[in-house]
Amino acid sequence: MKADLRELILKYTLQNAVFYKGRANPGTVLGKVISQSSEARSNIAEVRALVEQTVKQVNMMMPDRQKHELERMSPELLKKEVKEEGGLSELQGAEDGKVVTRFAPSPTGPVSIGQFMRAVFLSHAYAKKYKGKFILRIEDTDAKKIDLDAYKWIKEDLIKMDTKWDLEVHQSDRINIYYKYAKQMIDKERAYVCVCAPESFRELKQKKENCSCRQNDLAKNNELWESMISGNLEEGAAVLRLKGDMTNPNPVLRDPPIFRVNKEPHPTKGTKISAWPLYNFACIVDDHELGVTYVFRGKEHEHNTAVQKDISDFFGWKFPTVINFGMIRFPGEKLHTRDIREMIAKGEVDGWDNPKLPTIRALLRRGFRPDAIKNLAMQCGLSKNDIELSWENLDTQNRKIVDSIANRYMVATDPVELSISNAPEKLEIFEQLHPDHAERGKKKIPLDHSKISISGNDYEKFKGKLVRLKGLYNITLGKKPSCTGDLLIKDMPKIQWVSFPNILVKIIGKEGTLEGIGEPEMASLKTETIIQMERIGFGRVDNNNKKEIIIYLAHK
Repeated sequence: MKADLRELILKYTLQNAVFYKGRANPGTVLGKVISQSSEARSNIAEVRALVEQTVKQVNMMMPDRQKHELERMSPELLKKEVKEEGGLSELQGAEDGKVVTRFAPSPTGPVSIGQFMRAVFLSHAYAKKYKGKFILRIEDTDAKKIDLDAYKWIKEDLIKMDTKWDLEVHQSDRINIYYKYAKQMIDKERAYVCVCAPESFRELKQKKENCSCRQNDLAKNNELWESMISGNLEEGAAVLRLKGDMTNPNPVLRDPPIFRVNKEPHPTKGTKISAWPLYNFACIVDDHELGVTYVFRGKEHEHNTAVQKDISDFFGWKFPTVINFGMIRFPGEKLHTRDIREMIAKGEVDGWDNPKLPTIRALLRRGFRPDAIKNLAMQCGLSKNDIELSWENLDTQNRKIVDSIANRYMVATDPVELSISNAPEKLEIFEQLHPDHAERGKKKIPLDHSKISISGNDYEKFKGKLVRLKGLYNITLGKKPSCTGDLLIKDMPKIQWVSFPNILVKIIGKEGTLEGIGEPEMASLKTETIIQMERIGFGRVDNNNKKEIIIYLAHK
């Protein structure tokens, strides 16, 4: 690992420690480093280990020394508002009010985080940056791949992420527009109807040889075209091809198909349409008709760009500026829509918002805030390289937002009930809802010394040892736990606890479900509330019937 990357890790560890009472957080440091170093993004496991090692070393320093070292290395980092790299670069040739972008999903399922952070975020953010127009274009020309609910899901996801569109277009409503331009290409002998078997055409394509259908005269092509659009031909019997050059070194430009027969009933159009445009044709026609000026797409679409450019040039259209970006990937995020659909069918997950899934609706249900996802996307900028991120990067961004808004509550999972002897006579204690926001008031925690529960894993971990019940007193965890006073001892384990009465708590997370009990004041929490469960993590209240509260876990 390069010395400058090690230095970067040390600088941001020192900065984080200085800003947060001498204790650097490895997740925050890792997120900062990865957002600013391409080398770090390509070696996340190694970088994470070095960050954790550096954090341990820095946290052992006295605060004065931390500040001195940071001032020596990078005094500018002592300023609280440090401008982060990344962000939106300028678009060449862009003018305010004249930028038109589009997000063009197929309605196969809801929006994934990778899809949002690139195609959605960049298209929406640049349209807003230049006071332009952001179009939502539903590409629903393949009935075999459409999920009717996805029309609704996609729009719900964009609305919840505060990426509202200025114009909504469904390609299935625009079939006559596509027919018009297809007919013009036929009449100008730039397109022909091919009745070759797919396997036969593939062989000709590999040999760079023309098929006999290219020789059809105008009358024959129009006759076959009418048969296609009237429903008189079966699937696979014919396709409309762009007449290109079968000797072109780029295989995708060797007479690519632009229309096909699809007899599958369409979820919104039924069976009245039988000839549908393929992606490249419908895409460039709509980009022209809707005035799209900038197209943000993954670099794997470069072959599509070549076909679309050929069609655009034929009509003499101004081709939109195409900006290819690298993909953003998270561990486990390579699930395709078809994979998730299969998981749902098998009962492996209970829906598209299951916490195991990398969908926007799953992340929002867990308590991730829209701005956390957007901020991470902004840091990645418009990189042409693929970016491998850790979920810790997203956790860090979300923690920055929710830490100040989430009130604190204690929950004991897999609880073990204790009866504590020699305890002081207290019936209740009061604690601030948030340690940094006294104005929010205090919560009342009832206290029954004969019915105090702690988490089962804490009981097993600290059995026979001295621990401190947070905000209460010290106890020795033996067969008969006893109070040993209120004296704070350095490095004493501090654990959360819940007394009686309490409320049942179910915590649903990415790794599984935890059950336990929580403070009785949690019974008043409303759905959608973001809270922090002491030593467990941040989460979102999903349901609360006053007797049991269900919380979806975001992260620690």
